[in-house]
Amino acid sequence: MNIKESTISHGIQDVRRYGIAVLIVLFLLNVITLGALHWVESNQLHNELAKYMETIPSPSATSTTQTIRLPEDVLSFQLRSSDRTGFYETSLGTGKDRQDYLAYADPNKHYVLMKSEKAIQEETKGFGITLLALYAGEVILLLGWWFFVRAKIREIFDID
Repeated sequence: MNIKESTISHGIQDVRRYGIAVLIVLFLLNVITLGALHWVESNQLHNELAKYMETIPSPSATSTTQTIRLPEDVLSFQLRSSDRTGFYETSLGTGKDRQDYLAYADPNKHYVLMKSEKAIQEETKGFGITLLALYAGEVILLLGWWFFVRAKIREIFDID
């Protein structure tokens, strides 16, 4: 191998390393984007439950019944006392019927509001599949680019 071929070979290896670095960075960006989406969706669910809790009146000694209006996907439970306060995750059901919920307990109002996390999980899963398909396209694009650059360099410098 002469000096020209050695220099070109090192250049091609540098291009390959650059492509690998780009793929790693793109993968990390996709993972960060997916994590950010899940974080935003979870915060929206927290805000939604807190907003609904504000609409529930505080219990009074004179009124024994209360009517509250909530969307059908929000569960509410009136409690005499609650060991937990604030936001926490819980699940209802067993086995295949088990479903994860985000719960918000307010000890002053003696209520716990719960909403299923299934929608968030499905949205994050769908977005993750989309990001995976996008990443596969990026890998194919970069591999094609690398093979094209390598072929052109070999063609220009007459290397077999």
